[in-house]
Amino acid sequence: MQDAPYQDWRDEFVLARDVRSRGGHAELVQAVRARRLVPVIRGAYRRIDAVRRAIVAEHPRDDAFRARIRAAHLLASAPPTFAGFAAAAIWRLPILGDWPPMIDVLVDPSTGGRSNATLRRSYVGWPGEYVEVDGLRVTPLSHTVVATARTASFAQAVAFADAGLHGADQRGSIPARKPVTRADLLTQLTRFGGGRGVRKARGALDFADGASGSAGESASRVGIRLLGMPKPQLQVPFSDDRGHIGTVDFWWPEFNLIGEFDGEGKYLRDEFTQGRTAAEVVIDEKNRENRLRALGPSLTRWDWPVARSLILLRAHLAAAGLR
Repeated sequence: MQDAPYQDWRDEFVLARDVRSRGGHAELVQAVRARRLVPVIRGAYRRIDAVRRAIVAEHPRDDAFRARIRAAHLLASAPPTFAGFAAAAIWRLPILGDWPPMIDVLVDPSTGGRSNATLRRSYVGWPGEYVEVDGLRVTPLSHTVVATARTASFAQAVAFADAGLHGADQRGSIPARKPVTRADLLTQLTRFGGGRGVRKARGALDFADGASGSAGESASRVGIRLLGMPKPQLQVPFSDDRGHIGTVDFWWPEFNLIGEFDGEGKYLRDEFTQGRTAAEVVIDEKNRENRLRALGPSLTRWDWPVARSLILLRAHLAAAGLR
């Protein structure tokens, strides 16, 4: 994964201790009251213009959690090694709900350290190594996927594992992420021995599929499995006499049915629209759908409310002809 310049995000933050050292406490209070600075964690503030720029490219939920991690790094006396969900956020793995309130840090068992109101320190599964991503020390991607799979819900564990196996291309300011292999994940799993959550993690890793292209697709796949409905093929390309039409999320050839998950950022976020307006994205999707239907298959689309609900997902897919 290409490391984003550390200075780019470091300049977004103002630390209270630095302001106090130069006698600028009153100036800090005024900036916060005027909303030029936004509190992140105790002792750290972020410039409001940086917040506004970031949420154009990323979901505000993801940006806010990553800001807390960066602030914790800046406040630490020595660079921490972020782990668990914090590492997942740094690696830009997709969260299905909200990020946790605590920031996980992994420590060497020989040195230890205490947790506090912001950081939760642990030595369980210590990998003996770290990598640097985005100017931060973080557990390796394979370790991050396995560690979170032990404690996350099955759907969340699958979403992280799918994304780890899939990798990610460079999108705007978001760096690329090299995929891990299933062998990498299983090797990391042995570090946890027979500890808590290992069996659950193994189940999620067995079900994970690097062909899955988004968190919504992962959540949908888990729902389809839990419902006992037929397993779809993933990321299947379609073409007509004009050439390649596109790659569909789900394909059930025995039902002649295409399924597409539509995420909330598909028509709005820069990383997906690639310079097109929302109207242009809608027109392009409509043209693509018309070409797919002209080949004969039925096509059904669903969004997050359906993907998150087994009742809605069953009804939606059944109405589309899936049994």
